[in-house]
Amino acid sequence: MSILLPGIEGAVGRRLLDRLESAGRQGCAAEELASALDGQWCEEEVQRTLRGLEQEGLVVESAHRWYALRFTQWVVGTIQLLERGDALIRSGRDEEAGYFAARRNLKGALDGDTVLVRPLRRKRRRVLRRLPEAAVVRILRRRDRTVVGTVEIGGDRRWLVPFDPKNPIDLEVEGATDLMEDQFVVVEVADRGTGPVGRRIGQVRELLGSPETPGVDVRVVLRHFEIPEEFPTAAGEEAARLPRDPEPSELAERRDLTERTTVTIDGETARDFDDAISVEARGDGSFLLGVHIADVAHYVPEGSALDLEAYRRGTSVYFPDRAIPMLPESLSNGLCSLRPGVPRLTLSALLDISPAGDVQRCRFAESVIRSDRRLTYREVRRLLEEPRASDRREYGEVLELLRAARRLMSVLLDRRTQRGSIDFDLPEGDVILDAQGFTVGVRPGERTTAHRIIEEFMIAANEAVAGELIRQESPALFRIHEGPRPLELEELRLLLRPLGLTLKGDLRSLHPAALQEVLHRVEGRPEEAFVSTLVLRTLLRAVYSPESKGHYALASRHYTHFTSPIRRYPDLVVHRRLKALLAGRGAAAAAESLLVQRLPAMAAHCSTTERRAEASERELLKWKLARFLASRVGESFAGRITGVHSFGFFVFLEEYFVDGMVPIRRLADDDYVFDPAAHELTGQQRGRIFRLGGEVSVVLTAVDLRYRSLELKVAGMSDPSPRLAERRPARRRPPRRRRRSGR
Repeated sequence: MSILLPGIEGAVGRRLLDRLESAGRQGCAAEELASALDGQWCEEEVQRTLRGLEQEGLVVESAHRWYALRFTQWVVGTIQLLERGDALIRSGRDEEAGYFAARRNLKGALDGDTVLVRPLRRKRRRVLRRLPEAAVVRILRRRDRTVVGTVEIGGDRRWLVPFDPKNPIDLEVEGATDLMEDQFVVVEVADRGTGPVGRRIGQVRELLGSPETPGVDVRVVLRHFEIPEEFPTAAGEEAARLPRDPEPSELAERRDLTERTTVTIDGETARDFDDAISVEARGDGSFLLGVHIADVAHYVPEGSALDLEAYRRGTSVYFPDRAIPMLPESLSNGLCSLRPGVPRLTLSALLDISPAGDVQRCRFAESVIRSDRRLTYREVRRLLEEPRASDRREYGEVLELLRAARRLMSVLLDRRTQRGSIDFDLPEGDVILDAQGFTVGVRPGERTTAHRIIEEFMIAANEAVAGELIRQESPALFRIHEGPRPLELEELRLLLRPLGLTLKGDLRSLHPAALQEVLHRVEGRPEEAFVSTLVLRTLLRAVYSPESKGHYALASRHYTHFTSPIRRYPDLVVHRRLKALLAGRGAAAAAESLLVQRLPAMAAHCSTTERRAEASERELLKWKLARFLASRVGESFAGRITGVHSFGFFVFLEEYFVDGMVPIRRLADDDYVFDPAAHELTGQQRGRIFRLGGEVSVVLTAVDLRYRSLELKVAGMSDPSPRLAERRPARRRPPRRRRRSGR
């Protein structure tokens, strides 16, 4: 029996798929597949991996034998229900509609379910856009196992109103006779498809409570995104067995950096301190930068219960009033927290940096440090920008470190700017909560010199570690960011034109310096934040990958995540690879063959959990802001138009860092025509124009808590008459005719 390892499904899956491919139409029994793996993997791992491959549409089981799907007549796809109860079957990488399935052939499958279907070979007309017809063989995976929402009572029946307003599920709730309508619940969906099409039955499994109860909003979001809150018993027991502080024997085996002045710099409410810095300014203008990261890998061995749970979570999740950590707090806030005055095990990157900002030499070491001081961003900003006579006495050598750090930050930032790296400075708001966790205000987020110091130093360390992994030809997880697509860049070019901005260069291979130049031109202008948002929307998401493909926005040839192993699983993987290299090439190569097979699955999983965490953080913030602004209906706000459509336009409220919408029915002073090319609505009688990027004063008219959305109207504009209350979208302006060229 093997040790269960994160990403092992990738390695096992590749072996199983290769075996089934070679078996062709004969297929294999499960026992044959297990024996083909030479007893390396337990039956549970083999079965779980086969089911995963089946849901991906790669293999299928029939009569206790497994087949590679391409050697069968079946297809795996996703159900899309149509209005009358029939369905389309979407399959393939792009999930195009490939088959039509009549209602009687669905076998209870509902919208979003993953199904195995059999194409029908009847000699009959093809239906619905000439699609071939198919019948569901079996349901492989239900779209919803549990759904979070509130209960709506109608007579003697109770229905679930999903928290996600985009979820079309029609779910009757059983066993909820004592619930009130506004209470949130978790409902387990019964695995049966009786009743009208789209209707399903569910049982209440957990009562979350009323949204007026402190903490319920967080629990709702956690359950909706299926983010685990409690740690499994095995992981908790492993954490409990760890010492409170490093053992003397562990300290003796490491490079001793305790005499070096070292500090941590974090936010005032930070809960984990896993990165520290040291800086030495030399007489020739060069610097020695030390980035010291808590050695989490020393305490979390691969394949342990702690490791498996960290992989399952993928990342820590940060809400305004609490954190859902990737690892238990005894590690994140204790043994791996670089608290001042106590020795801690670290993995250090020591970089020699020239006066021009070039990294001339990199060294890495398993080390031990003793942080001299825990600093906050505000404290560092004050020390550097508003110094006092008493600072020298209170901070001593720490003050010299910070002054050297500021000079080095400027050097590194200049060097990064020269190579074309994009530096976003987007406006963000931090919600202010009361003791119960309810929003009482919003304050602008800060990005000071202190923030930039940490940003530049972490980028430098991440690039150095990525370069070392590439140089040593070590497999690892890299952080990649691919360049934007030409179509998106063409759209950006059109959006920038009315603002007097030009995007220069070949859009098929646009260097990030061209985008950097656009941002530089609007620096300090009122539309700076808006243009930064437009540019950001044009870019693809950064993801994790087994291959180093560079980071477009940073203009980095190689990049990885090394600096936060306490809260990001990919950093933990990178630490293990770097430690293996430090231990010697033999140790590094020992498990590389298996790791190479596991990395694609690990990269995909970590990218998914990162997106899940970001979505949950964003959704909770929208909810808190919507609840807060519900008491501000009728008030006026300054804003900027961030999107224009035929049905209205979106406005970013600058005071609260949130978007609302002015629907077209609220534009009662004129008949407006929508010009999609110019992204504007123009009044036909008075000529008033609402244009993308334009400033506008609006009044908050309504807050929809179910959709977490705000409805606005233009300040000073009268309410629409009853005749206009249900006005249709604005007419589209006909496309402009192009003059024919004389050539």
